[in-house]
Amino acid sequence: MKKHAIALLGFGLLTLTLIVAVVVAAQTSVHTLPGSSAPLATHAKDVDADTVGALDNVFESIGYNWPPAGRQSVPALMLNELPNDFGEVLDVDKRRELFLRALLPIVLIENQRLREQRELVSWLLEDGLPIDGSPMRDWLNKLAKHLRIRGDLNELAVREKILLRLDEIPPALALAQAAIETGWGRSRFALEGNSLFGQWTFGKTDGLTPNNRDVDATHLVASFPDLRASVRAYMRNLNTGNAYHEFRTFRAVARAAGKPRGAYELAGHLQRYSARGENYITEIRRIIRSPAIVALAEVGLAHGRQVLQESECNEKFDS
Repeated sequence: MKKHAIALLGFGLLTLTLIVAVVVAAQTSVHTLPGSSAPLATHAKDVDADTVGALDNVFESIGYNWPPAGRQSVPALMLNELPNDFGEVLDVDKRRELFLRALLPIVLIENQRLREQRELVSWLLEDGLPIDGSPMRDWLNKLAKHLRIRGDLNELAVREKILLRLDEIPPALALAQAAIETGWGRSRFALEGNSLFGQWTFGKTDGLTPNNRDVDATHLVASFPDLRASVRAYMRNLNTGNAYHEFRTFRAVARAAGKPRGAYELAGHLQRYSARGENYITEIRRIIRSPAIVALAEVGLAHGRQVLQESECNEKFDS
């Protein structure tokens, strides 16, 4: 009875918190990020730029300096697509800078989303589950399905698996893999399909045919409506794919021990991401240790705290 009362009290407090957040959000100028019901406390600027020159102008107009300096120095901007002429940038250093500059805010925003979901889930599971039929219980059920987890949420193993799969991806790792998979933004898949991580699909649509695909192969390289969708799908892939259980386990052990969950160490557990195996890991680590990536180690979103809203309970997860 006492535990049930505590659970009800906790749910009541959460509901109150969400209502307050809604009121605060209604009185504050916020912009909901595409595909998410949780807006940033600061404006998230949607960006479209047909040319590299236009993208440069956008960065300059909002004071997005490079490399960013400080823990809250990256603006919450969302570039929908790489400029049409991105692959024509001949200066290698310039192209790499623009690539990192464009993707870093998206990666940070998606990581923040994972972090806040994890914090909410941890809070909900700490003293008992929300009651059946409640909005937060429904949200937990949808989240578990999104994370490809079956079983009863009352079971400890199921709860542990949720937290194992609901965690962040180091920005340096995401940026390094995107750089490799797209040739620093030059690939046809990136420019035509917003595909940053070489993910495959076996559907008849929503993909691009690889030029050198084997005659009997049927896979496509997945395409996405925008760059953010590609980043989100990549993070979900690492967080749920059977091939990356070792990656997730190492991350969880490091977290439990209070150790850094660094990109360099985690890269060592991605042997199955590419047929190149250890050579692929070596290339990832080389990029992670490059001065351009190392310079981003301490950066974060400017005013990067999201305001949870009641509509978060009705979030639509990808299937």
